[in-house]
Amino acid sequence: MYFSRIRIRPDVRDLHLLIGGNGYGAHQLLWKLFPDGGEGRTFLFREEIAREQLPFHKGIKGEPIYYLVSGPKPVADHPVFAVESKAYAPKISTGERLAFRLRANPTIARKTEGKKNSVRHDVVMDAQFHLLREIAGKTNSQQDGDKSKIKGQLISAWQQLSDPKSIEEELRGIILENERFATLADMPMSEAKLLDTAVKSRTNKVLETWFCGKGERLGFALVRDQAKQRLKFQAEGYRWHALPKKGKSAGFSSVDFEGEIEVVDAELFSRALYEGIGPAKGFGCGLMLVRRV
Repeated sequence: MYFSRIRIRPDVRDLHLLIGGNGYGAHQLLWKLFPDGGEGRTFLFREEIAREQLPFHKGIKGEPIYYLVSGPKPVADHPVFAVESKAYAPKISTGERLAFRLRANPTIARKTEGKKNSVRHDVVMDAQFHLLREIAGKTNSQQDGDKSKIKGQLISAWQQLSDPKSIEEELRGIILENERFATLADMPMSEAKLLDTAVKSRTNKVLETWFCGKGERLGFALVRDQAKQRLKFQAEGYRWHALPKKGKSAGFSSVDFEGEIEVVDAELFSRALYEGIGPAKGFGCGLMLVRRV
């Protein structure tokens, strides 16, 4: 296996205007680094912004830089990319603690009435709509439409309830369920702010559950900060990536995870480093970057 850092050559740097942020286009171009790679996906990659990764390099601007894990070694002499590669065979031990970064496509499979196979849902959107509809049902307000419409009608109906305090208490309870948001539960907030905070808290908790579920199957677990006794975990940077060539509403989401984990099963975890985590690997998701702490 090889770990590579791949930059766009200075004389073709304007290429980033075409492929920057375009996971599918980047994958197709990076594929050309493996002329003898054979069939099937042979690499994982992650896109970053060069000036954030190499702040002291002259001439670096907003072009993308790619980190790539591959079976075969990418060609070094390429007209578009400057390629730096090294052997990738991390020695991981059970019980070891590692800081990590992961851009992943969190989805959940759920049975749908009338369909034979399970349908995959975006974890973030699924959590947000589920909570909004749950609270809307308790205020007897509209549960259909986009999020802003549901929220607007929910808040209006909430304000007209004979006992609006019950909804406030429920939302504050949802905030308390997430240890990273719990300090906000007692703060004075407007109805809209309280609802938004509860949605963010629930979404973050669902992402934690998704990540921990992957860890159970792939040999790792989140660890806690000794001082605050909170999980060393962040999930942010939610983005929707449209794929218009595949259909009007086609696309995928990505979330950036980071924190600290403990290796529970070294063999399983090593496979995760090589094979990636979650779906959408061909679009720049799934590559976990780790370092010892």
